[in-house]
Amino acid sequence: MKKSESEQITHFRTANPSSVRDVNRSIVLSLIRLHEPLSRAALSEKTGIFRSNISSIVDDLIETRLVREERATPNGRGRVPYLLSLRDDTYRVAAVSIRPITTSVACSGLTARPQKVLQFKTPAHPKDAVTQIASAVRQLKAEIGMGSKKDFGRIGVSVPGLVNAHTGEVLWIPALPDYAEFPLRQELEQQTGVKIEIDNDCNLGALADMRLRQVDMGGVKDFVFLEIGDIGVGAGLILNGELYRGHDARFVAEFGHMIVDPDGPKCRCGRRGCWELYVCDRATWRRFRPSASFSEESVERVIAASLNGEKSAIKALRQTARYLAIGISNIVLALNPQVIVVAGRIMESWDQLRPFVETEFAPSQIPIHILPARMAPEPLFLQGALSLALHDVFAQPALGW
Repeated sequence: MKKSESEQITHFRTANPSSVRDVNRSIVLSLIRLHEPLSRAALSEKTGIFRSNISSIVDDLIETRLVREERATPNGRGRVPYLLSLRDDTYRVAAVSIRPITTSVACSGLTARPQKVLQFKTPAHPKDAVTQIASAVRQLKAEIGMGSKKDFGRIGVSVPGLVNAHTGEVLWIPALPDYAEFPLRQELEQQTGVKIEIDNDCNLGALADMRLRQVDMGGVKDFVFLEIGDIGVGAGLILNGELYRGHDARFVAEFGHMIVDPDGPKCRCGRRGCWELYVCDRATWRRFRPSASFSEESVERVIAASLNGEKSAIKALRQTARYLAIGISNIVLALNPQVIVVAGRIMESWDQLRPFVETEFAPSQIPIHILPARMAPEPLFLQGALSLALHDVFAQPALGW
């Protein structure tokens, strides 16, 4: 039966005074987080919101103990303003970063700066991981004096593999095969009693790096985050300032599995010649010492040898730089991002790699801006998980469908 014209019309939820106030409140709170300490006058100037409305919003934020207002230190000139900053002792969240070897559990306030961090060896079975994570969460509560009647507002979880961010189900972790198809969010919520938010580690790394750069690179809205790891390449994609997860939130930006040589070695994904096989840390090490075993410190040894002028090390890094440029150029041609951010041990030698990478780009004149990540992958993923746990506090209400 054909639908009537009225039935075919898409319905929108329009803004009302309450929703507009919620959006403005989110904007004000986010600006305080980004630029604290700020005065009420500065907030009005930056947002264009009337001073009276700013005062109403700020008074509400102070009453709910999300923000504090303190008099600035007198400098002898003019009137001393009162400045606003986030309270880091009222609303607390926790974060979990599951890595192939070590799992970290941390907590923070609204600033997303870790206050306490606990670590343990990552169990091979996910049920054991859930038990240890829940125990670490209880230990964190005790150590920061939250008391038995209080809970963390949210727990953000970073996973080194494919995860359905909507359902919280782990789909595939190459280094932890027993975690496949495990309902991680559901199990953690049952064990902790706290709402769980879960995502891929490189998605969260992209969010964390974006937040760390907002002050000095506020105009960057489109960028790709890459992690060059021991045996693979992870990626996160930010489009128009938002994390892009694909249409079903299962996987996206699996650039490590771009084929650069269809006759190349077999990849763990089942195909041949994937990009990650040529740029991962193990590939760099094998070019330097083909018969020696690989360890976490291997790339540092290649870098040290190259700094000492060892030709085989310099050649190994140059080949890695060549393949890095090949993959990044493909990404740039497909997406045209403003910036490519790269994390990983190999970026400790970025000053050495950069000339080689730029040489590869030069003939094609591809415009690209490559930056090392603001911190190492492990703390960056943990920071991203804390930001994920805080998302609802700072998120603007949807006015859409």
